Amino acid sequence: MKKMLGLTVSTLCLVASIGAHATTSAELIVRGTIKPLACNLSLAGGGIVDYGTIPSASLSATAFNPLTEKPVALSVSCGKTPAQFGLALTDLQSGSKVTGILGSGFTEAQNFGLGLTNGKRTGGYSVTLRNLSSSTGALSPLVRVGSTGSWQRSDGKVAQKPSQYSWSTGSSLQPASITQLTGTLAVKAVINRTQDLDLTRDTTLDGRATLELSYI
Repeated sequence: MKKMLGLTVSTLCLVASIGAHATTSAELIVRGTIKPLACNLSLAGGGIVDYGTIPSASLSATAFNPLTEKPVALSVSCGKTPAQFGLALTDLQSGSKVTGILGSGFTEAQNFGLGLTNGKRTGGYSVTLRNLSSSTGALSPLVRVGSTGSWQRSDGKVAQKPSQYSWSTGSSLQPASITQLTGTLAVKAVINRTQDLDLTRDTTLDGRATLELSYI
């Protein structure tokens, strides 16, 4: 009886020893999420520029047909934390571009397509940044090519991505850190020569571009 009791006690001690050794270390996990500054970009009217109905008889058959410039209010809000940010535009109708339709003073990178109707190119349009300001005053537009190029002064005429646009105060060539931005996208459409359109059916102006906000 005594031997059996001693064996039992010994076995229990061995089990207890193994359990104590297994809990001599533990894992510490540190978690969290760092979020970028929360900025909101908005365009008045949902970003829609509507030229309504355009009678074909009012258009030239042999010359490009510029339409009235239309403003779209631009707003960016970054809460209470100042940030450096910029904008880039991607033309979603670049395959419909009409070369030279914007005229002198514009490059083809600044020429956005107005879509196709029955395989015919409808025209093009330009976008110009104007009246940029923050809560601290007026801003001047800047431009660079790509995300690492040098910033230069811009006349506001927007070229497609990879060109990126930002803004500065005074004569600085460095983007300003601001909490909010207001301004205008001035959009000017130009319709193709009617001799190059299919006027047996309605021709729709179908310009589409993506406006992308990014942190610098």
